[in-house]
Amino acid sequence: MSTAVLAGLVASGAWGQGIVAAAGGTAAAAKTTEVLLPNAAFDVATIKPADPNAMGGSAGIRPNGTFFLKNQPLKQVICNAYGLPLNVQCVGGPGWLESERYDIEAKPDGSTAEQLLKLGWKEREPVQQRMQQALLVDRLKLKAHLETREMTVFALVVAKGGLKMHEATPGDKYANGAKRDDGKPYGKVFSIGNGTVTQQGMSLDTLVMNLPGITGHFVENKTGLTGVYDFTLKYSPVDPPPPDSTLPSFYTALEEQLGLKLEPTKGPVQVLVIDHVERPSEN
Repeated sequence: MSTAVLAGLVASGAWGQGIVAAAGGTAAAAKTTEVLLPNAAFDVATIKPADPNAMGGSAGIRPNGTFFLKNQPLKQVICNAYGLPLNVQCVGGPGWLESERYDIEAKPDGSTAEQLLKLGWKEREPVQQRMQQALLVDRLKLKAHLETREMTVFALVVAKGGLKMHEATPGDKYANGAKRDDGKPYGKVFSIGNGTVTQQGMSLDTLVMNLPGITGHFVENKTGLTGVYDFTLKYSPVDPPPPDSTLPSFYTALEEQLGLKLEPTKGPVQVLVIDHVERPSEN
């Protein structure tokens, strides 16, 4: 797993228009908010089965607005296109949505790419997700609807042994902390990958927003802590850890190294129910 370094996170705002498209609803049912670049769409798109011998996978958006996917299941694409962080939030659909892997290359025309570049990243994200949703509706004949279901939710709390991490020093430039490729310090940063979580000068809400990717469940911040913290958490990327591992499981590391604990509970979670989907049409 590669390490992702993030300067900040934002919850998706792309639900309204996308669900209307997928569910075949009306514009009146869409969320009443300003819709930027309402006609933005991919000009050319290819969706094809991945090389069966390919190793690893990736997905993202290039600076010119091109959406790419390499060797990934399409269920993950659907989840991401609708701003859902977890596969458990996408329910239904045939088994091949998770077992078969695909490559996608979807490019906007020059005018759309230019308009996207003029938007800030917070404004650009819902537009790009809406473009992906339209692609899925067109090529996979996707139909879906929203439901609220009772699911397992984790509450992040301070463990009985007390907090073991330290609040950040005000004004710290992190000269000895994580550095960019050019050697300059990142400053405030959150990075996760390869069994390591590093946080510099950020609140626990940032950690909580990233924990679903590790735990597979929603996580709520119930610590009551409002400060910003520095820490490095090291754990076995394989769960459970192999017998010869010198690193603990993520849950054990969280309690032993940071003094935090995840407690399971139940709560309402919004899910996307896949009513109909077909294998991609020919390019």
